Amino acid sequence: MQKSKRPVCAALASLLSMTVLTGCMSKPTTTTNTTTPKVEAPEDIWAPYEETVVVTTMGEENSGTEFQGDDDYGNNPWYRAYKERFNIDLQNKWISNDYGTKLNLAIADKDIADVFYVDSARLTTLYEAGMIMNLEDVFERYASDTLKNYRKDYADTWETGCFDGQLYGMPQMSYGIIDQFQYVWIRQDWMQECGFEEPKTMDDVITIATTFAQKYGGYALPECQTLENLYRLALSWGAHPGIWVEQDDGTLGYGTIQPEMKEALAQYAEWYKEGIVNPNFTTLNWDKMMQGMINGECGVIPFAQWFGYNPLPDLIKNQGPEAIFYPYEIPTQDGSPIMGSVTFNNNGYVVISKDCQNPEAVMKIVNFYIYTVNDAVGVESNEYLSSLHSFNYPNVVRGTRIINPMNDYNQYIQVKGAFDAYQRGEEVDTSELGTNLSKYESCVNWITSQDPNGVGDFLQQGNDRSAYGIAKKYVDEHQYVQDAKWGPDTPTLQTAGSTLDDILIEGFTKIIIGEQPIDYFDILVEQWKTAGGAQATAEINETYGK
Repeated sequence: MQKSKRPVCAALASLLSMTVLTGCMSKPTTTTNTTTPKVEAPEDIWAPYEETVVVTTMGEENSGTEFQGDDDYGNNPWYRAYKERFNIDLQNKWISNDYGTKLNLAIADKDIADVFYVDSARLTTLYEAGMIMNLEDVFERYASDTLKNYRKDYADTWETGCFDGQLYGMPQMSYGIIDQFQYVWIRQDWMQECGFEEPKTMDDVITIATTFAQKYGGYALPECQTLENLYRLALSWGAHPGIWVEQDDGTLGYGTIQPEMKEALAQYAEWYKEGIVNPNFTTLNWDKMMQGMINGECGVIPFAQWFGYNPLPDLIKNQGPEAIFYPYEIPTQDGSPIMGSVTFNNNGYVVISKDCQNPEAVMKIVNFYIYTVNDAVGVESNEYLSSLHSFNYPNVVRGTRIINPMNDYNQYIQVKGAFDAYQRGEEVDTSELGTNLSKYESCVNWITSQDPNGVGDFLQQGNDRSAYGIAKKYVDEHQYVQDAKWGPDTPTLQTAGSTLDDILIEGFTKIIIGEQPIDYFDILVEQWKTAGGAQATAEINETYGK
């Protein structure tokens, strides 16, 4: 994997001037004690303190959390577990529905909690302001073996939390690259009625899509204003839009402006001319495009692994369970193996205030989350683990959560194995499923009762043609191109990245609908460079190049 150098980010004053206090709310749930003297930590990283230790945090309100009973942000299974297991009292300085703005003000006032999460820009700000702790010592002494293995196995990601080789922010990472791949989803009842088999080339996909449109009405390929489906199908031509790739001369270039993208765009424009691409796509946002799918206007769509969660349940409620879509690999032009795209995906960084009295207590909390995901199955009851991980409760402890990048890969193996055993009529020991029990139960519910709420898990990992099943092969065989920008955006991309992408989307749209010829692509590339793309490219090569 490409190892990144640390990019230079905005200074403190610049960052804080970017936002103003709007729509935030402070919800202290306990009385914060910031003067607790340091307590001697037990040598055993899992042992409790003899005296209660107070640790403060700051958090984000999450509307998806379904608090049970009297639970709230300061009283929930996680916070209770910290007290019961470690004698640690985790207290919220504040919970805000505008976390970024509230955090900026806290940094400006130098009034931060003991532990919280930040993005890359604020990590740099806090480091430069001398407000956060060098974590090397506390990590070495108190990180669990599993957490230390995270750092070893994903060293390139952990380097993004370092300054001058010293760890200041622990990367929260993500659920894994198995989530990142794209597919062609095809409606199965129509496919069977038309007698089609799995598509092997892009021509096969178009034949299936156009046949559906002719027989059932609607259009062959959906699209929306942001050209998401063009960008997915561009993989078929070897293009990798949205990531930075190594060019023939060894330098790094933006995948969206490479020659392969021009080839994909030329074909897409031809499809639009032939009426294959939805002619109304320029007026459709993502929601309206998906509403068309729900209404049964289309039977083929390029999409990510979560299509089974949204919009498929609503489509099935509207069209019936026989209208289920299955994922297929996006085929190349000649039938050779497709190469997916993988981006740097890190949810933030856990940081500890330099004034924290008991940083080892923070490590105990961090270790505990990792334990519940990786090592607690068979040790703790499913009911206990479910109390922690159901109802979106993991977001309550976002500030101290570090995720296993193999989480969803391992989850697929476990859920698929249990579901296969169930379908063979074997007795399944659900006690071994731990936090994955609900996934398995959803798969069973889909098979037994066609419960639309279970179809997402079934298609993601339960069935023989599952998205994760396809993606596992990509991961195992390294069938992907990894973003050369393995780390945070450089300064120009931070300030102008979305504008640069908008230039390309607007220009590509003109080419697709015939307002400009395909050679307008070359003009667009020059416009992109002039608007900041050339500077961004230079920064990317300086920061992430060889």
